[in-house]
Amino acid sequence: MFGFRLPLTLLTSGILSVGSLHPMTTSPPPHVSAHAAILVDARTGAILYEKNGFTQKDPASITKMMTALLVIEQGHLDRIVTVSPKAASTIGSSMHIRARQRYTVMDLLRGLLLRSGNDAAVALAEADAGSVARFVAEMNIKAQQVGAFNTSFENPNGLTAPGHYSSAYDLSLIARKALDLPTFRKLVGTKEDIVIEQRSRHQRTVSNTNQLLYSFPAADGIKTGTTNAAGKCLAASATVNGRQLIAIVLHSSARFYDATRLLRWGFQHSTTAIAVHPRSAITMVPVLHGHTALVAAGVRHPIWITYSGNDRFHIHLASPSYLTAPVKANRVIGRVVVTASDQAPETEPLITLQTVSKKLLAHRWWQRFRHLIHGN
Repeated sequence: MFGFRLPLTLLTSGILSVGSLHPMTTSPPPHVSAHAAILVDARTGAILYEKNGFTQKDPASITKMMTALLVIEQGHLDRIVTVSPKAASTIGSSMHIRARQRYTVMDLLRGLLLRSGNDAAVALAEADAGSVARFVAEMNIKAQQVGAFNTSFENPNGLTAPGHYSSAYDLSLIARKALDLPTFRKLVGTKEDIVIEQRSRHQRTVSNTNQLLYSFPAADGIKTGTTNAAGKCLAASATVNGRQLIAIVLHSSARFYDATRLLRWGFQHSTTAIAVHPRSAITMVPVLHGHTALVAAGVRHPIWITYSGNDRFHIHLASPSYLTAPVKANRVIGRVVVTASDQAPETEPLITLQTVSKKLLAHRWWQRFRHLIHGN
């Protein structure tokens, strides 16, 4: 990767504190009724709580997060889709669309994410991939790409089917990826909106099935799901002071209550902060034949860490023993890895923060001559 092999060495470690922050007090997580649940930080993916979080479960309509993710990434949201008889006849929760009606992709997404329309999911799948089967194949490929290896989809809407399953952890990975998309974030945080049938220009209101948006002020998403097999499920998100947490609760007897308690506990007993600041020197690397003997190295982007109580973090550094001038700024020379409990390692390339030019040959000879004469 860097043209040479580098050992990964421990640079520093300690209890994370940023500015005036102090180690946080801890308390046990709340009891939840859900058969499976997880609470993660949206930025870092740190797991703050889990209960059977890696167990295969029926995800019900939380499946539609993946459907929306693929459709939004595809773009062309103003494209008009003609509803097929197959889409219109889909059973279960419905946007109430009829065959041969026409809607924009964006309006079908509103029906998908707010009203949880199984019919909208089929219409979008057919429009995006040409058939439901091809779209489902794309869903499974995307699941692998985001690291949801314990997930298999059989349809775009979450209707119960053999081989259709996920886990609370995998669903949190899909939610994190989807929430990176501004369109998805806006839709799942919308309480109600207007959809328009393009032929008749008839307008109607679709309301969000996620009651958390009405009961928890910090809530800003994401998706409900209910089937007999899956029970009541919820992918929930909330943001406080710019920090977003995601709670997934599956087969819960009180999904909105479970999610609210988890989110509140997470905000009260953990925080997310920068462990390595961008463009700040974290090491100095010797430079041979340079106008300066050392070059500062750091990272382009901040490395964030989520912690609670007296959790410890470690900064590991892979860097060369020396560089040879000239050295350009922003040159990748190694990597920085930050590790902490309950979250995947965060890594950024280690780059030079300045340019070091090469000494002229005459200047180098003059230095050697002075060393011979003066011994220094």
